[in-house]
Amino acid sequence: MSECNLKENDESGVFLPGHILLVDDEALIRKTLQRFFVKNGYTVDTAENGIEALKKLEVNIYDLVITDLKMPGLDGRELLKAMAERFGGIPRIVLTAIGSNEDILLALKTGAYDFISKPIVDFAFLNYTIQRALERKKLTEDRIQALAQLEKVNDILSMINRGLDSEEIFKMLNVSLRSIIPFNKMVLIRDNIITSTFEIRLAASDLKMVMQPHHEIPYSSPAFDVIRNSSEDIFIINNISDMFANTSFSSEFIDLDDKGVSSAITMTLKISDKRWGYLMLVSELSSVYREEHVTFLRLIAGQVSLGIQRGELLAELEVHTKHLEQLVKVRTYEVLKTQKTTIFALSRLAETRDNETGDHLYRMRSYCILLSQLLKYSGRYGRVENQYLRDIYDSSILHDIGKVGIPDNILLKPGPLTPEEFEVMKTHTVIGYNAINDPSQDMGADSFLDMAKDIILYHHERWDGKGYPKKLMGEEIPLSARIVSISDVYDALTTKRPYKEPFSHEKTIEMMKSEEGKYDPMLLKLFIENNSDFDRIRRQYL
Repeated sequence: MSECNLKENDESGVFLPGHILLVDDEALIRKTLQRFFVKNGYTVDTAENGIEALKKLEVNIYDLVITDLKMPGLDGRELLKAMAERFGGIPRIVLTAIGSNEDILLALKTGAYDFISKPIVDFAFLNYTIQRALERKKLTEDRIQALAQLEKVNDILSMINRGLDSEEIFKMLNVSLRSIIPFNKMVLIRDNIITSTFEIRLAASDLKMVMQPHHEIPYSSPAFDVIRNSSEDIFIINNISDMFANTSFSSEFIDLDDKGVSSAITMTLKISDKRWGYLMLVSELSSVYREEHVTFLRLIAGQVSLGIQRGELLAELEVHTKHLEQLVKVRTYEVLKTQKTTIFALSRLAETRDNETGDHLYRMRSYCILLSQLLKYSGRYGRVENQYLRDIYDSSILHDIGKVGIPDNILLKPGPLTPEEFEVMKTHTVIGYNAINDPSQDMGADSFLDMAKDIILYHHERWDGKGYPKKLMGEEIPLSARIVSISDVYDALTTKRPYKEPFSHEKTIEMMKSEEGKYDPMLLKLFIENNSDFDRIRRQYL
């Protein structure tokens, strides 16, 4: 290969840099490809065989491995097998001049992303293949990060609900937020419109409380002008030292004398749409805060505000006489009720053709999560893992996706279906299954897609074997489909459809009790025992 054959990447769009490990026993190929990769903006390490490659994989982090198959010592086939077991998250591209069909099948079965033959004549295509592999890795990592962040949000909200007062909640946040957002100091600020002051209620520096609360800053001070005048509830301050440069009050709560203090991110705390105050996170690093931090704080802002409100109320009520204890219980119960909100972090996965279906998807997701959690805490059917809850949250709204293939004159018919029309309607389960199954064949195992296919195909099966399309019976029906079945029937009965008016919640419960043969008895028992919680969810979407 000559230098003149090297082609620059001319693909449009965002370039994804990456750390590449190139494995080939031919020194000239390693040198030529390394020069090409570096010239195109990649970081490259090389290895001449599989043994050397595994040693480098043990100590370095790589975004992509490009390997030959035929090499002395540990060849590419054994390297691919070892990577599949130990480094499965790193995409692999096979690069070889000799490759049988068996080699290709082995490469793909062990997780190879693509297979490129030598000699390479189109370097632009090689670069394009590398970019596709890096993009797929990034999408996978982003999805994992989003799920982890959602779980972290739930953990933080659960923690806030356990906090007894503002200081306890503050201390918990000071620990838990550090795994998501970088900061050295945290300050809780109360905007007191009665006294026209900002009260520094609590402050912490690197996990330690550093000052007594209720340090006051008058409105007349310019220190908080940038915060008070901001139109955003959550915003970034890139130079916090300038913000406090002309103030006359003590700066101990953020240690402004420390030249390392640089940037901050501030979250407005609101109660009943009125500004209560702010939670400020301060970092010694410059420009450390990004949009993802703003997004995360926006998810928890309402719950933090309510948690702080609860803490404030409890702190005040502690000084009252026993005569007020009942009022404390009532108010605490009301606050706890308002804290139950649903965080939707994933986009809607199906288009609709009528106004009711949109809310139907939100209700269905809420019903399925509730019933799954009830099952988890009941201890029946083994242990229900958090991944199962995430999967059913994601996949339950796909249950009727096959209805996009049903003609409008049947789907929207304002009356009972004829037997012939009902047979057509029943095909939506198979239509939806095929729509998901066919394009997912090349994606390998995926718990979300596998559950989605089970739900789509089997959510109209019955416990007594009289359902469709497979007439499965009892535990032959996947658990996820049995959960969706109860949720779907409850929603169908309690909402208006083209062919009927809605039944009341009470009437619906009686109707479902009378048709016990349709449902998993254990799930139906949990549903009936907790039917008021389902009714509460239903009323939220009226």
